[in-house]
Amino acid sequence: HHLFGAGSAWSAVTIKEWLSNNNKSGTIRFYATPAEEGGSGKVYMVREGLFDDVDVVLHWHPGSVNHARPRTSNANKSAKFTFKGLSAHAASAPDKGRSALDGVESMNFMVNMMREHVPQESRIHYVITKGGLAPNVIPDEAQVYYYVRHPKERMVEELFQRVVKAAEGAAQGTETDFSYEVMHGNYSVMPNEVLQSVMHKQLVNRGGVTYDKEENEFAEEIYKTLLNPVASIGDQEKILPYKTIHGYGSTDVGDISWLVPTAGARIASWVPGTPAHSWQAVASGGTSIGLKGEKLAVQVLSDTAIQIYLDPSIVKRAKKELSDRVGEDFIYFPLLGDRDPPLDYRN
Repeated sequence: HHLFGAGSAWSAVTIKEWLSNNNKSGTIRFYATPAEEGGSGKVYMVREGLFDDVDVVLHWHPGSVNHARPRTSNANKSAKFTFKGLSAHAASAPDKGRSALDGVESMNFMVNMMREHVPQESRIHYVITKGGLAPNVIPDEAQVYYYVRHPKERMVEELFQRVVKAAEGAAQGTETDFSYEVMHGNYSVMPNEVLQSVMHKQLVNRGGVTYDKEENEFAEEIYKTLLNPVASIGDQEKILPYKTIHGYGSTDVGDISWLVPTAGARIASWVPGTPAHSWQAVASGGTSIGLKGEKLAVQVLSDTAIQIYLDPSIVKRAKKELSDRVGEDFIYFPLLGDRDPPLDYRN
């Protein structure tokens, strides 16, 4: 995440200079994304109409391999569930208290039982963000943060309501009160083969990332720390073949992709086999390995945009594909509702 904002800005400048140097007309707009990871910054931009006049959106994301495949993802909705109880001394007056933490743990127990009865593509995960301050004090406040995912946004809504029912039951059974705040929500990514095929061709033309001796030595040290890596050092030089894939993560690019034709690339900015959200990814990102990946991403994004300017029919075909995929009855509704941006969503 410390790479792709700067890389996209670099690409925007590169395309602007190409337009100017070649006497071409067009508009390049760079969207910075606050709180993409967990805050759904792009969704608020979509909701406010900031993409209404956009023809095509191009993006990239660091990774451990290179591809520009048509890629779907999971839709996602998150919320913080807060339980309120009554404090009392846990040893001398346990009957005078009602544990908010009991509410959280009861909710979690029920949701974990629910896992047996959800579609297999679903993903539900949580972390307890407040659990009390001392063992001998019955907690009067506790909180748990939930993510609910599924490839279809309407199934996410259905599963989310079942999680809410678990919270209701937990509160009733523990004689506590609860409330919840929706923190973010993302649609699944809608692939666009017209745009992705153009981007894939540009990536193939550019090739992958080559390490020098020092970078190879660094990569080998990082690789030793990986658990069951699915790629090998050297894979960063390759371009994965073109095919449709599904990723189980989520991104606020999803909401854009249902309204504007969108294409993206994954570029090897980490040591091959490195999982996202790991210290190894951060370690690589600040080295020449990360910068080489970023430069390749800039080139691929810029080359793709140039091809679109040279052949405007690409936009027309991409828009038709999007229209066919979403269907004429599609009406966009943000999964996060009408809430204001949660500026303290990490607290």
